[in-house]
Amino acid sequence: MQLSKVQIQDVLNNLVSKEGGLNELLSFTLNALMLGERNVYLSDQGGYNKGNGYRLGTAFGLGQQIELRIPRDRLSAFKPMALLLLREQESYLREVCFELYSKGLTTKQTGEVIEKIYGHHYSASTVSLINKEFYSQMQLWRERPLESHYKVVYIDAIHQKICRETISTEAVYVMLGVREDNTREVVGLINFPTESATGWEQALADLRARGVKSIGLIVSDDLSGLDVAVGKVFRTPHQKCVVHLIRNVLAQIHPKHKQAVADNFKEVFNLNLQEDNHENVKVRLNRFCDQWVKLYPSLIKKLQKKELEYYTTYLQFDFRIRRMI
Repeated sequence: MQLSKVQIQDVLNNLVSKEGGLNELLSFTLNALMLGERNVYLSDQGGYNKGNGYRLGTAFGLGQQIELRIPRDRLSAFKPMALLLLREQESYLREVCFELYSKGLTTKQTGEVIEKIYGHHYSASTVSLINKEFYSQMQLWRERPLESHYKVVYIDAIHQKICRETISTEAVYVMLGVREDNTREVVGLINFPTESATGWEQALADLRARGVKSIGLIVSDDLSGLDVAVGKVFRTPHQKCVVHLIRNVLAQIHPKHKQAVADNFKEVFNLNLQEDNHENVKVRLNRFCDQWVKLYPSLIKKLQKKELEYYTTYLQFDFRIRRMI
């Protein structure tokens, strides 16, 4: 029977107006697409392959699951594109589960959110298994072999919510390596309950165990114990971040003095001086300390105790790359 466009529209209107109608239409459309795909696929086989019925499957619909009839062929070689897209949706849903859990929701709450959005219930045990699967993949990534040499390894912290007994914000240290071809890769993600030389020594030893034999330069903030660990494990030059040092100084300065202190302190590490050296930097730092010691004696005392050589490592390198370091 041939239906007119108006009759087809009436049938569709009646279908989608009833409860579950949209899902019925979605199911019908996906089944028709897969059947059409199989017909095209078999026509390209030159008669060597034929249809072989259907197998049942499910997919996420609008608020509930929908039933599918997935066409088969005798050689079991046909893979509907529509089905592959639906499987990508399943993979995406698993990523959503992991993301929700990592944001602090319990496994039970994660399952409830998924059911509300997708109409598909995940029990707390299922969400837990999904998360274990992700953690397993993450561990494989964290233990992967690395290059034998990196020009530079930058270490800096990002702050993330960590689930231990409760949810709290902690520092996760990102170790970013620069390869010989100047491309970059994250070589490590470190989370310490407390910073220590022992912890950093273990983190650097882990890089060695994964294949890193040498590092041209390590750049970091003034992280507790890292300088000791670098000396033990890699014995490579270590540049501490001057930007962080300036920020830490300015955080302890009265607002009305901030601009003047900032200008004076930046002059200590003046990167425009091509023939600069460690001793000149030390002279400029002493001059800065003399200038501000009366107003900020405690701050200046701490500053004078800083091991300046870690902040002037950049002077060992070509003038043209010092600003980047």
